[in-house]
Amino acid sequence: MARVRKDVWQLPANDKTLFWYGEAIKDAQAKPITDITSWWSLAAMHGIDRQLWIDLGYLDANVTLPFDPDAIGFWNQCQHGSWYFLSWHRAYLAAFEAILLDAIVKKGGPADWALPYWNYDPTKPNTLKFPAAFAPELLDDGSKNPLWVKERYGRRGNGVISIRPSDVPVSPLWQEPEFFNEPQDLPTSFGGTRTAFSHGGRGAGLLEQQPHGPVHVLVGGTKEGTDPDITKNNGLMAMFETAGIDPIFWLHHSNIDRLWESWLTVRRHASDPADAYKNPTDTDWLNEPAGEFVMPRPNGTTFTTTAKDVLNTKAPALNYEYQDISVPGQQVVLAARLGRLGIAPADANTLAGAMAMASQKTTELVGQSRSAIRLAGTATDASVQLDGPATSNLSASLRVRSLAPAHAPKAPDRVYLVLENVTSTTDAGVFDVYVNLPKDATPAQHPEHLAGVLSLFGARAASKAGGAHAGDGLTQTLEITDIVDAMHLKGQLNAQSVDVKFVPQTAISANSQIDVGRVRIYRQSR
Repeated sequence: MARVRKDVWQLPANDKTLFWYGEAIKDAQAKPITDITSWWSLAAMHGIDRQLWIDLGYLDANVTLPFDPDAIGFWNQCQHGSWYFLSWHRAYLAAFEAILLDAIVKKGGPADWALPYWNYDPTKPNTLKFPAAFAPELLDDGSKNPLWVKERYGRRGNGVISIRPSDVPVSPLWQEPEFFNEPQDLPTSFGGTRTAFSHGGRGAGLLEQQPHGPVHVLVGGTKEGTDPDITKNNGLMAMFETAGIDPIFWLHHSNIDRLWESWLTVRRHASDPADAYKNPTDTDWLNEPAGEFVMPRPNGTTFTTTAKDVLNTKAPALNYEYQDISVPGQQVVLAARLGRLGIAPADANTLAGAMAMASQKTTELVGQSRSAIRLAGTATDASVQLDGPATSNLSASLRVRSLAPAHAPKAPDRVYLVLENVTSTTDAGVFDVYVNLPKDATPAQHPEHLAGVLSLFGARAASKAGGAHAGDGLTQTLEITDIVDAMHLKGQLNAQSVDVKFVPQTAISANSQIDVGRVRIYRQSR
């Protein structure tokens, strides 16, 4: 019977899941980094910066390391900005879990222990709080809490960790049935862009963009500091190179893995087939990159893995399932949208069933900014100039009032705001992005204009000129269909431009340099 990964917020009183997690952490942290089953080597697999670890006190400068900390190999192998993001992290968590379980059993703990998950459910505000067991530095007996680290600075740099529902939206995930997209396509897929091995790039899928990225930054954050090396002021969770050191990292990624399982159960309409949402069958995803994803066993040996090895979590190799994979925030969005645009409810539901399964996409650029935008610790405005013919095409697709089920069904366009070439000298930043706010309006009072959240997690690595992505930075995609629908219904789509406002939600270091290379708006018909 598969072990059950439990929701940390639903653990009953006197449950020992986190106690045994702490005991296993102490065991792993007592081992030297030269042991691949140690806490330190496991964290370095996600990322390591030797000097930063030394400066933060997590590495002895005199230790001879078993792997080159500057090379991508057994260490520094995490997959980001890629269709391998989910499969690599699943294998990584499973290897981590097996090592901790081995230690727990040797200490007399339960053989069915499983890594819990932090379900920050936007429909349940209490779950957005930071799990209490991870907060105190000391336990009741005065000993150090193994779940605690000091480098958690939170949203404003004061150590208070707060997450809003808008930071971790999940309903957009349920509207996208495609797992991956090709490099030349608009990056709107759930799981990411087809890539080769990718330690950090610009092809992140919707799940990696939100809620994954914001949670990393909102926990880690940045503190006030004058050191020119910004990384020394950032929290552990905010950076690839240190995230795995924080015990909450593993519960965060357990939840990301759970959301993948949830996505596979989504049905947008009653007429959807059972496998409407499914994993890729492409052999490049299933079998590649051959030999490059290397994981440790509890006995200190290693093995290689690919996506095909981790698809069934209940199989003996993984042997786990989740306490709950229900889909929060799932709505019959397309039918509701057709109704909002003027289709009668009965016709809207019928049409939505046919439209939901449309797979062919065409994309057209509707508008773009004329120059790069420099972001800072205060709100920044940008303008997207609209293309007349493309905007007319968009408007035409939204005029569906006369459409009836007898017509060939075609969904009205979906609309996306794409933030391209986001480069940054820091990872510890989160910005709210608003579209067409009323003049002089207070942004927080107009959630209907909130396009989404831009997280800088991974931006620093993607911005390095000598890196794998030549300094191109990140790309983030925010769906603004609801905002554009409202503009259409108010007769506002005949404007020459659309205003975009970036509002920082985290403390931004004064010596940070953050740029958005270009802001574009696309319409996508299916």
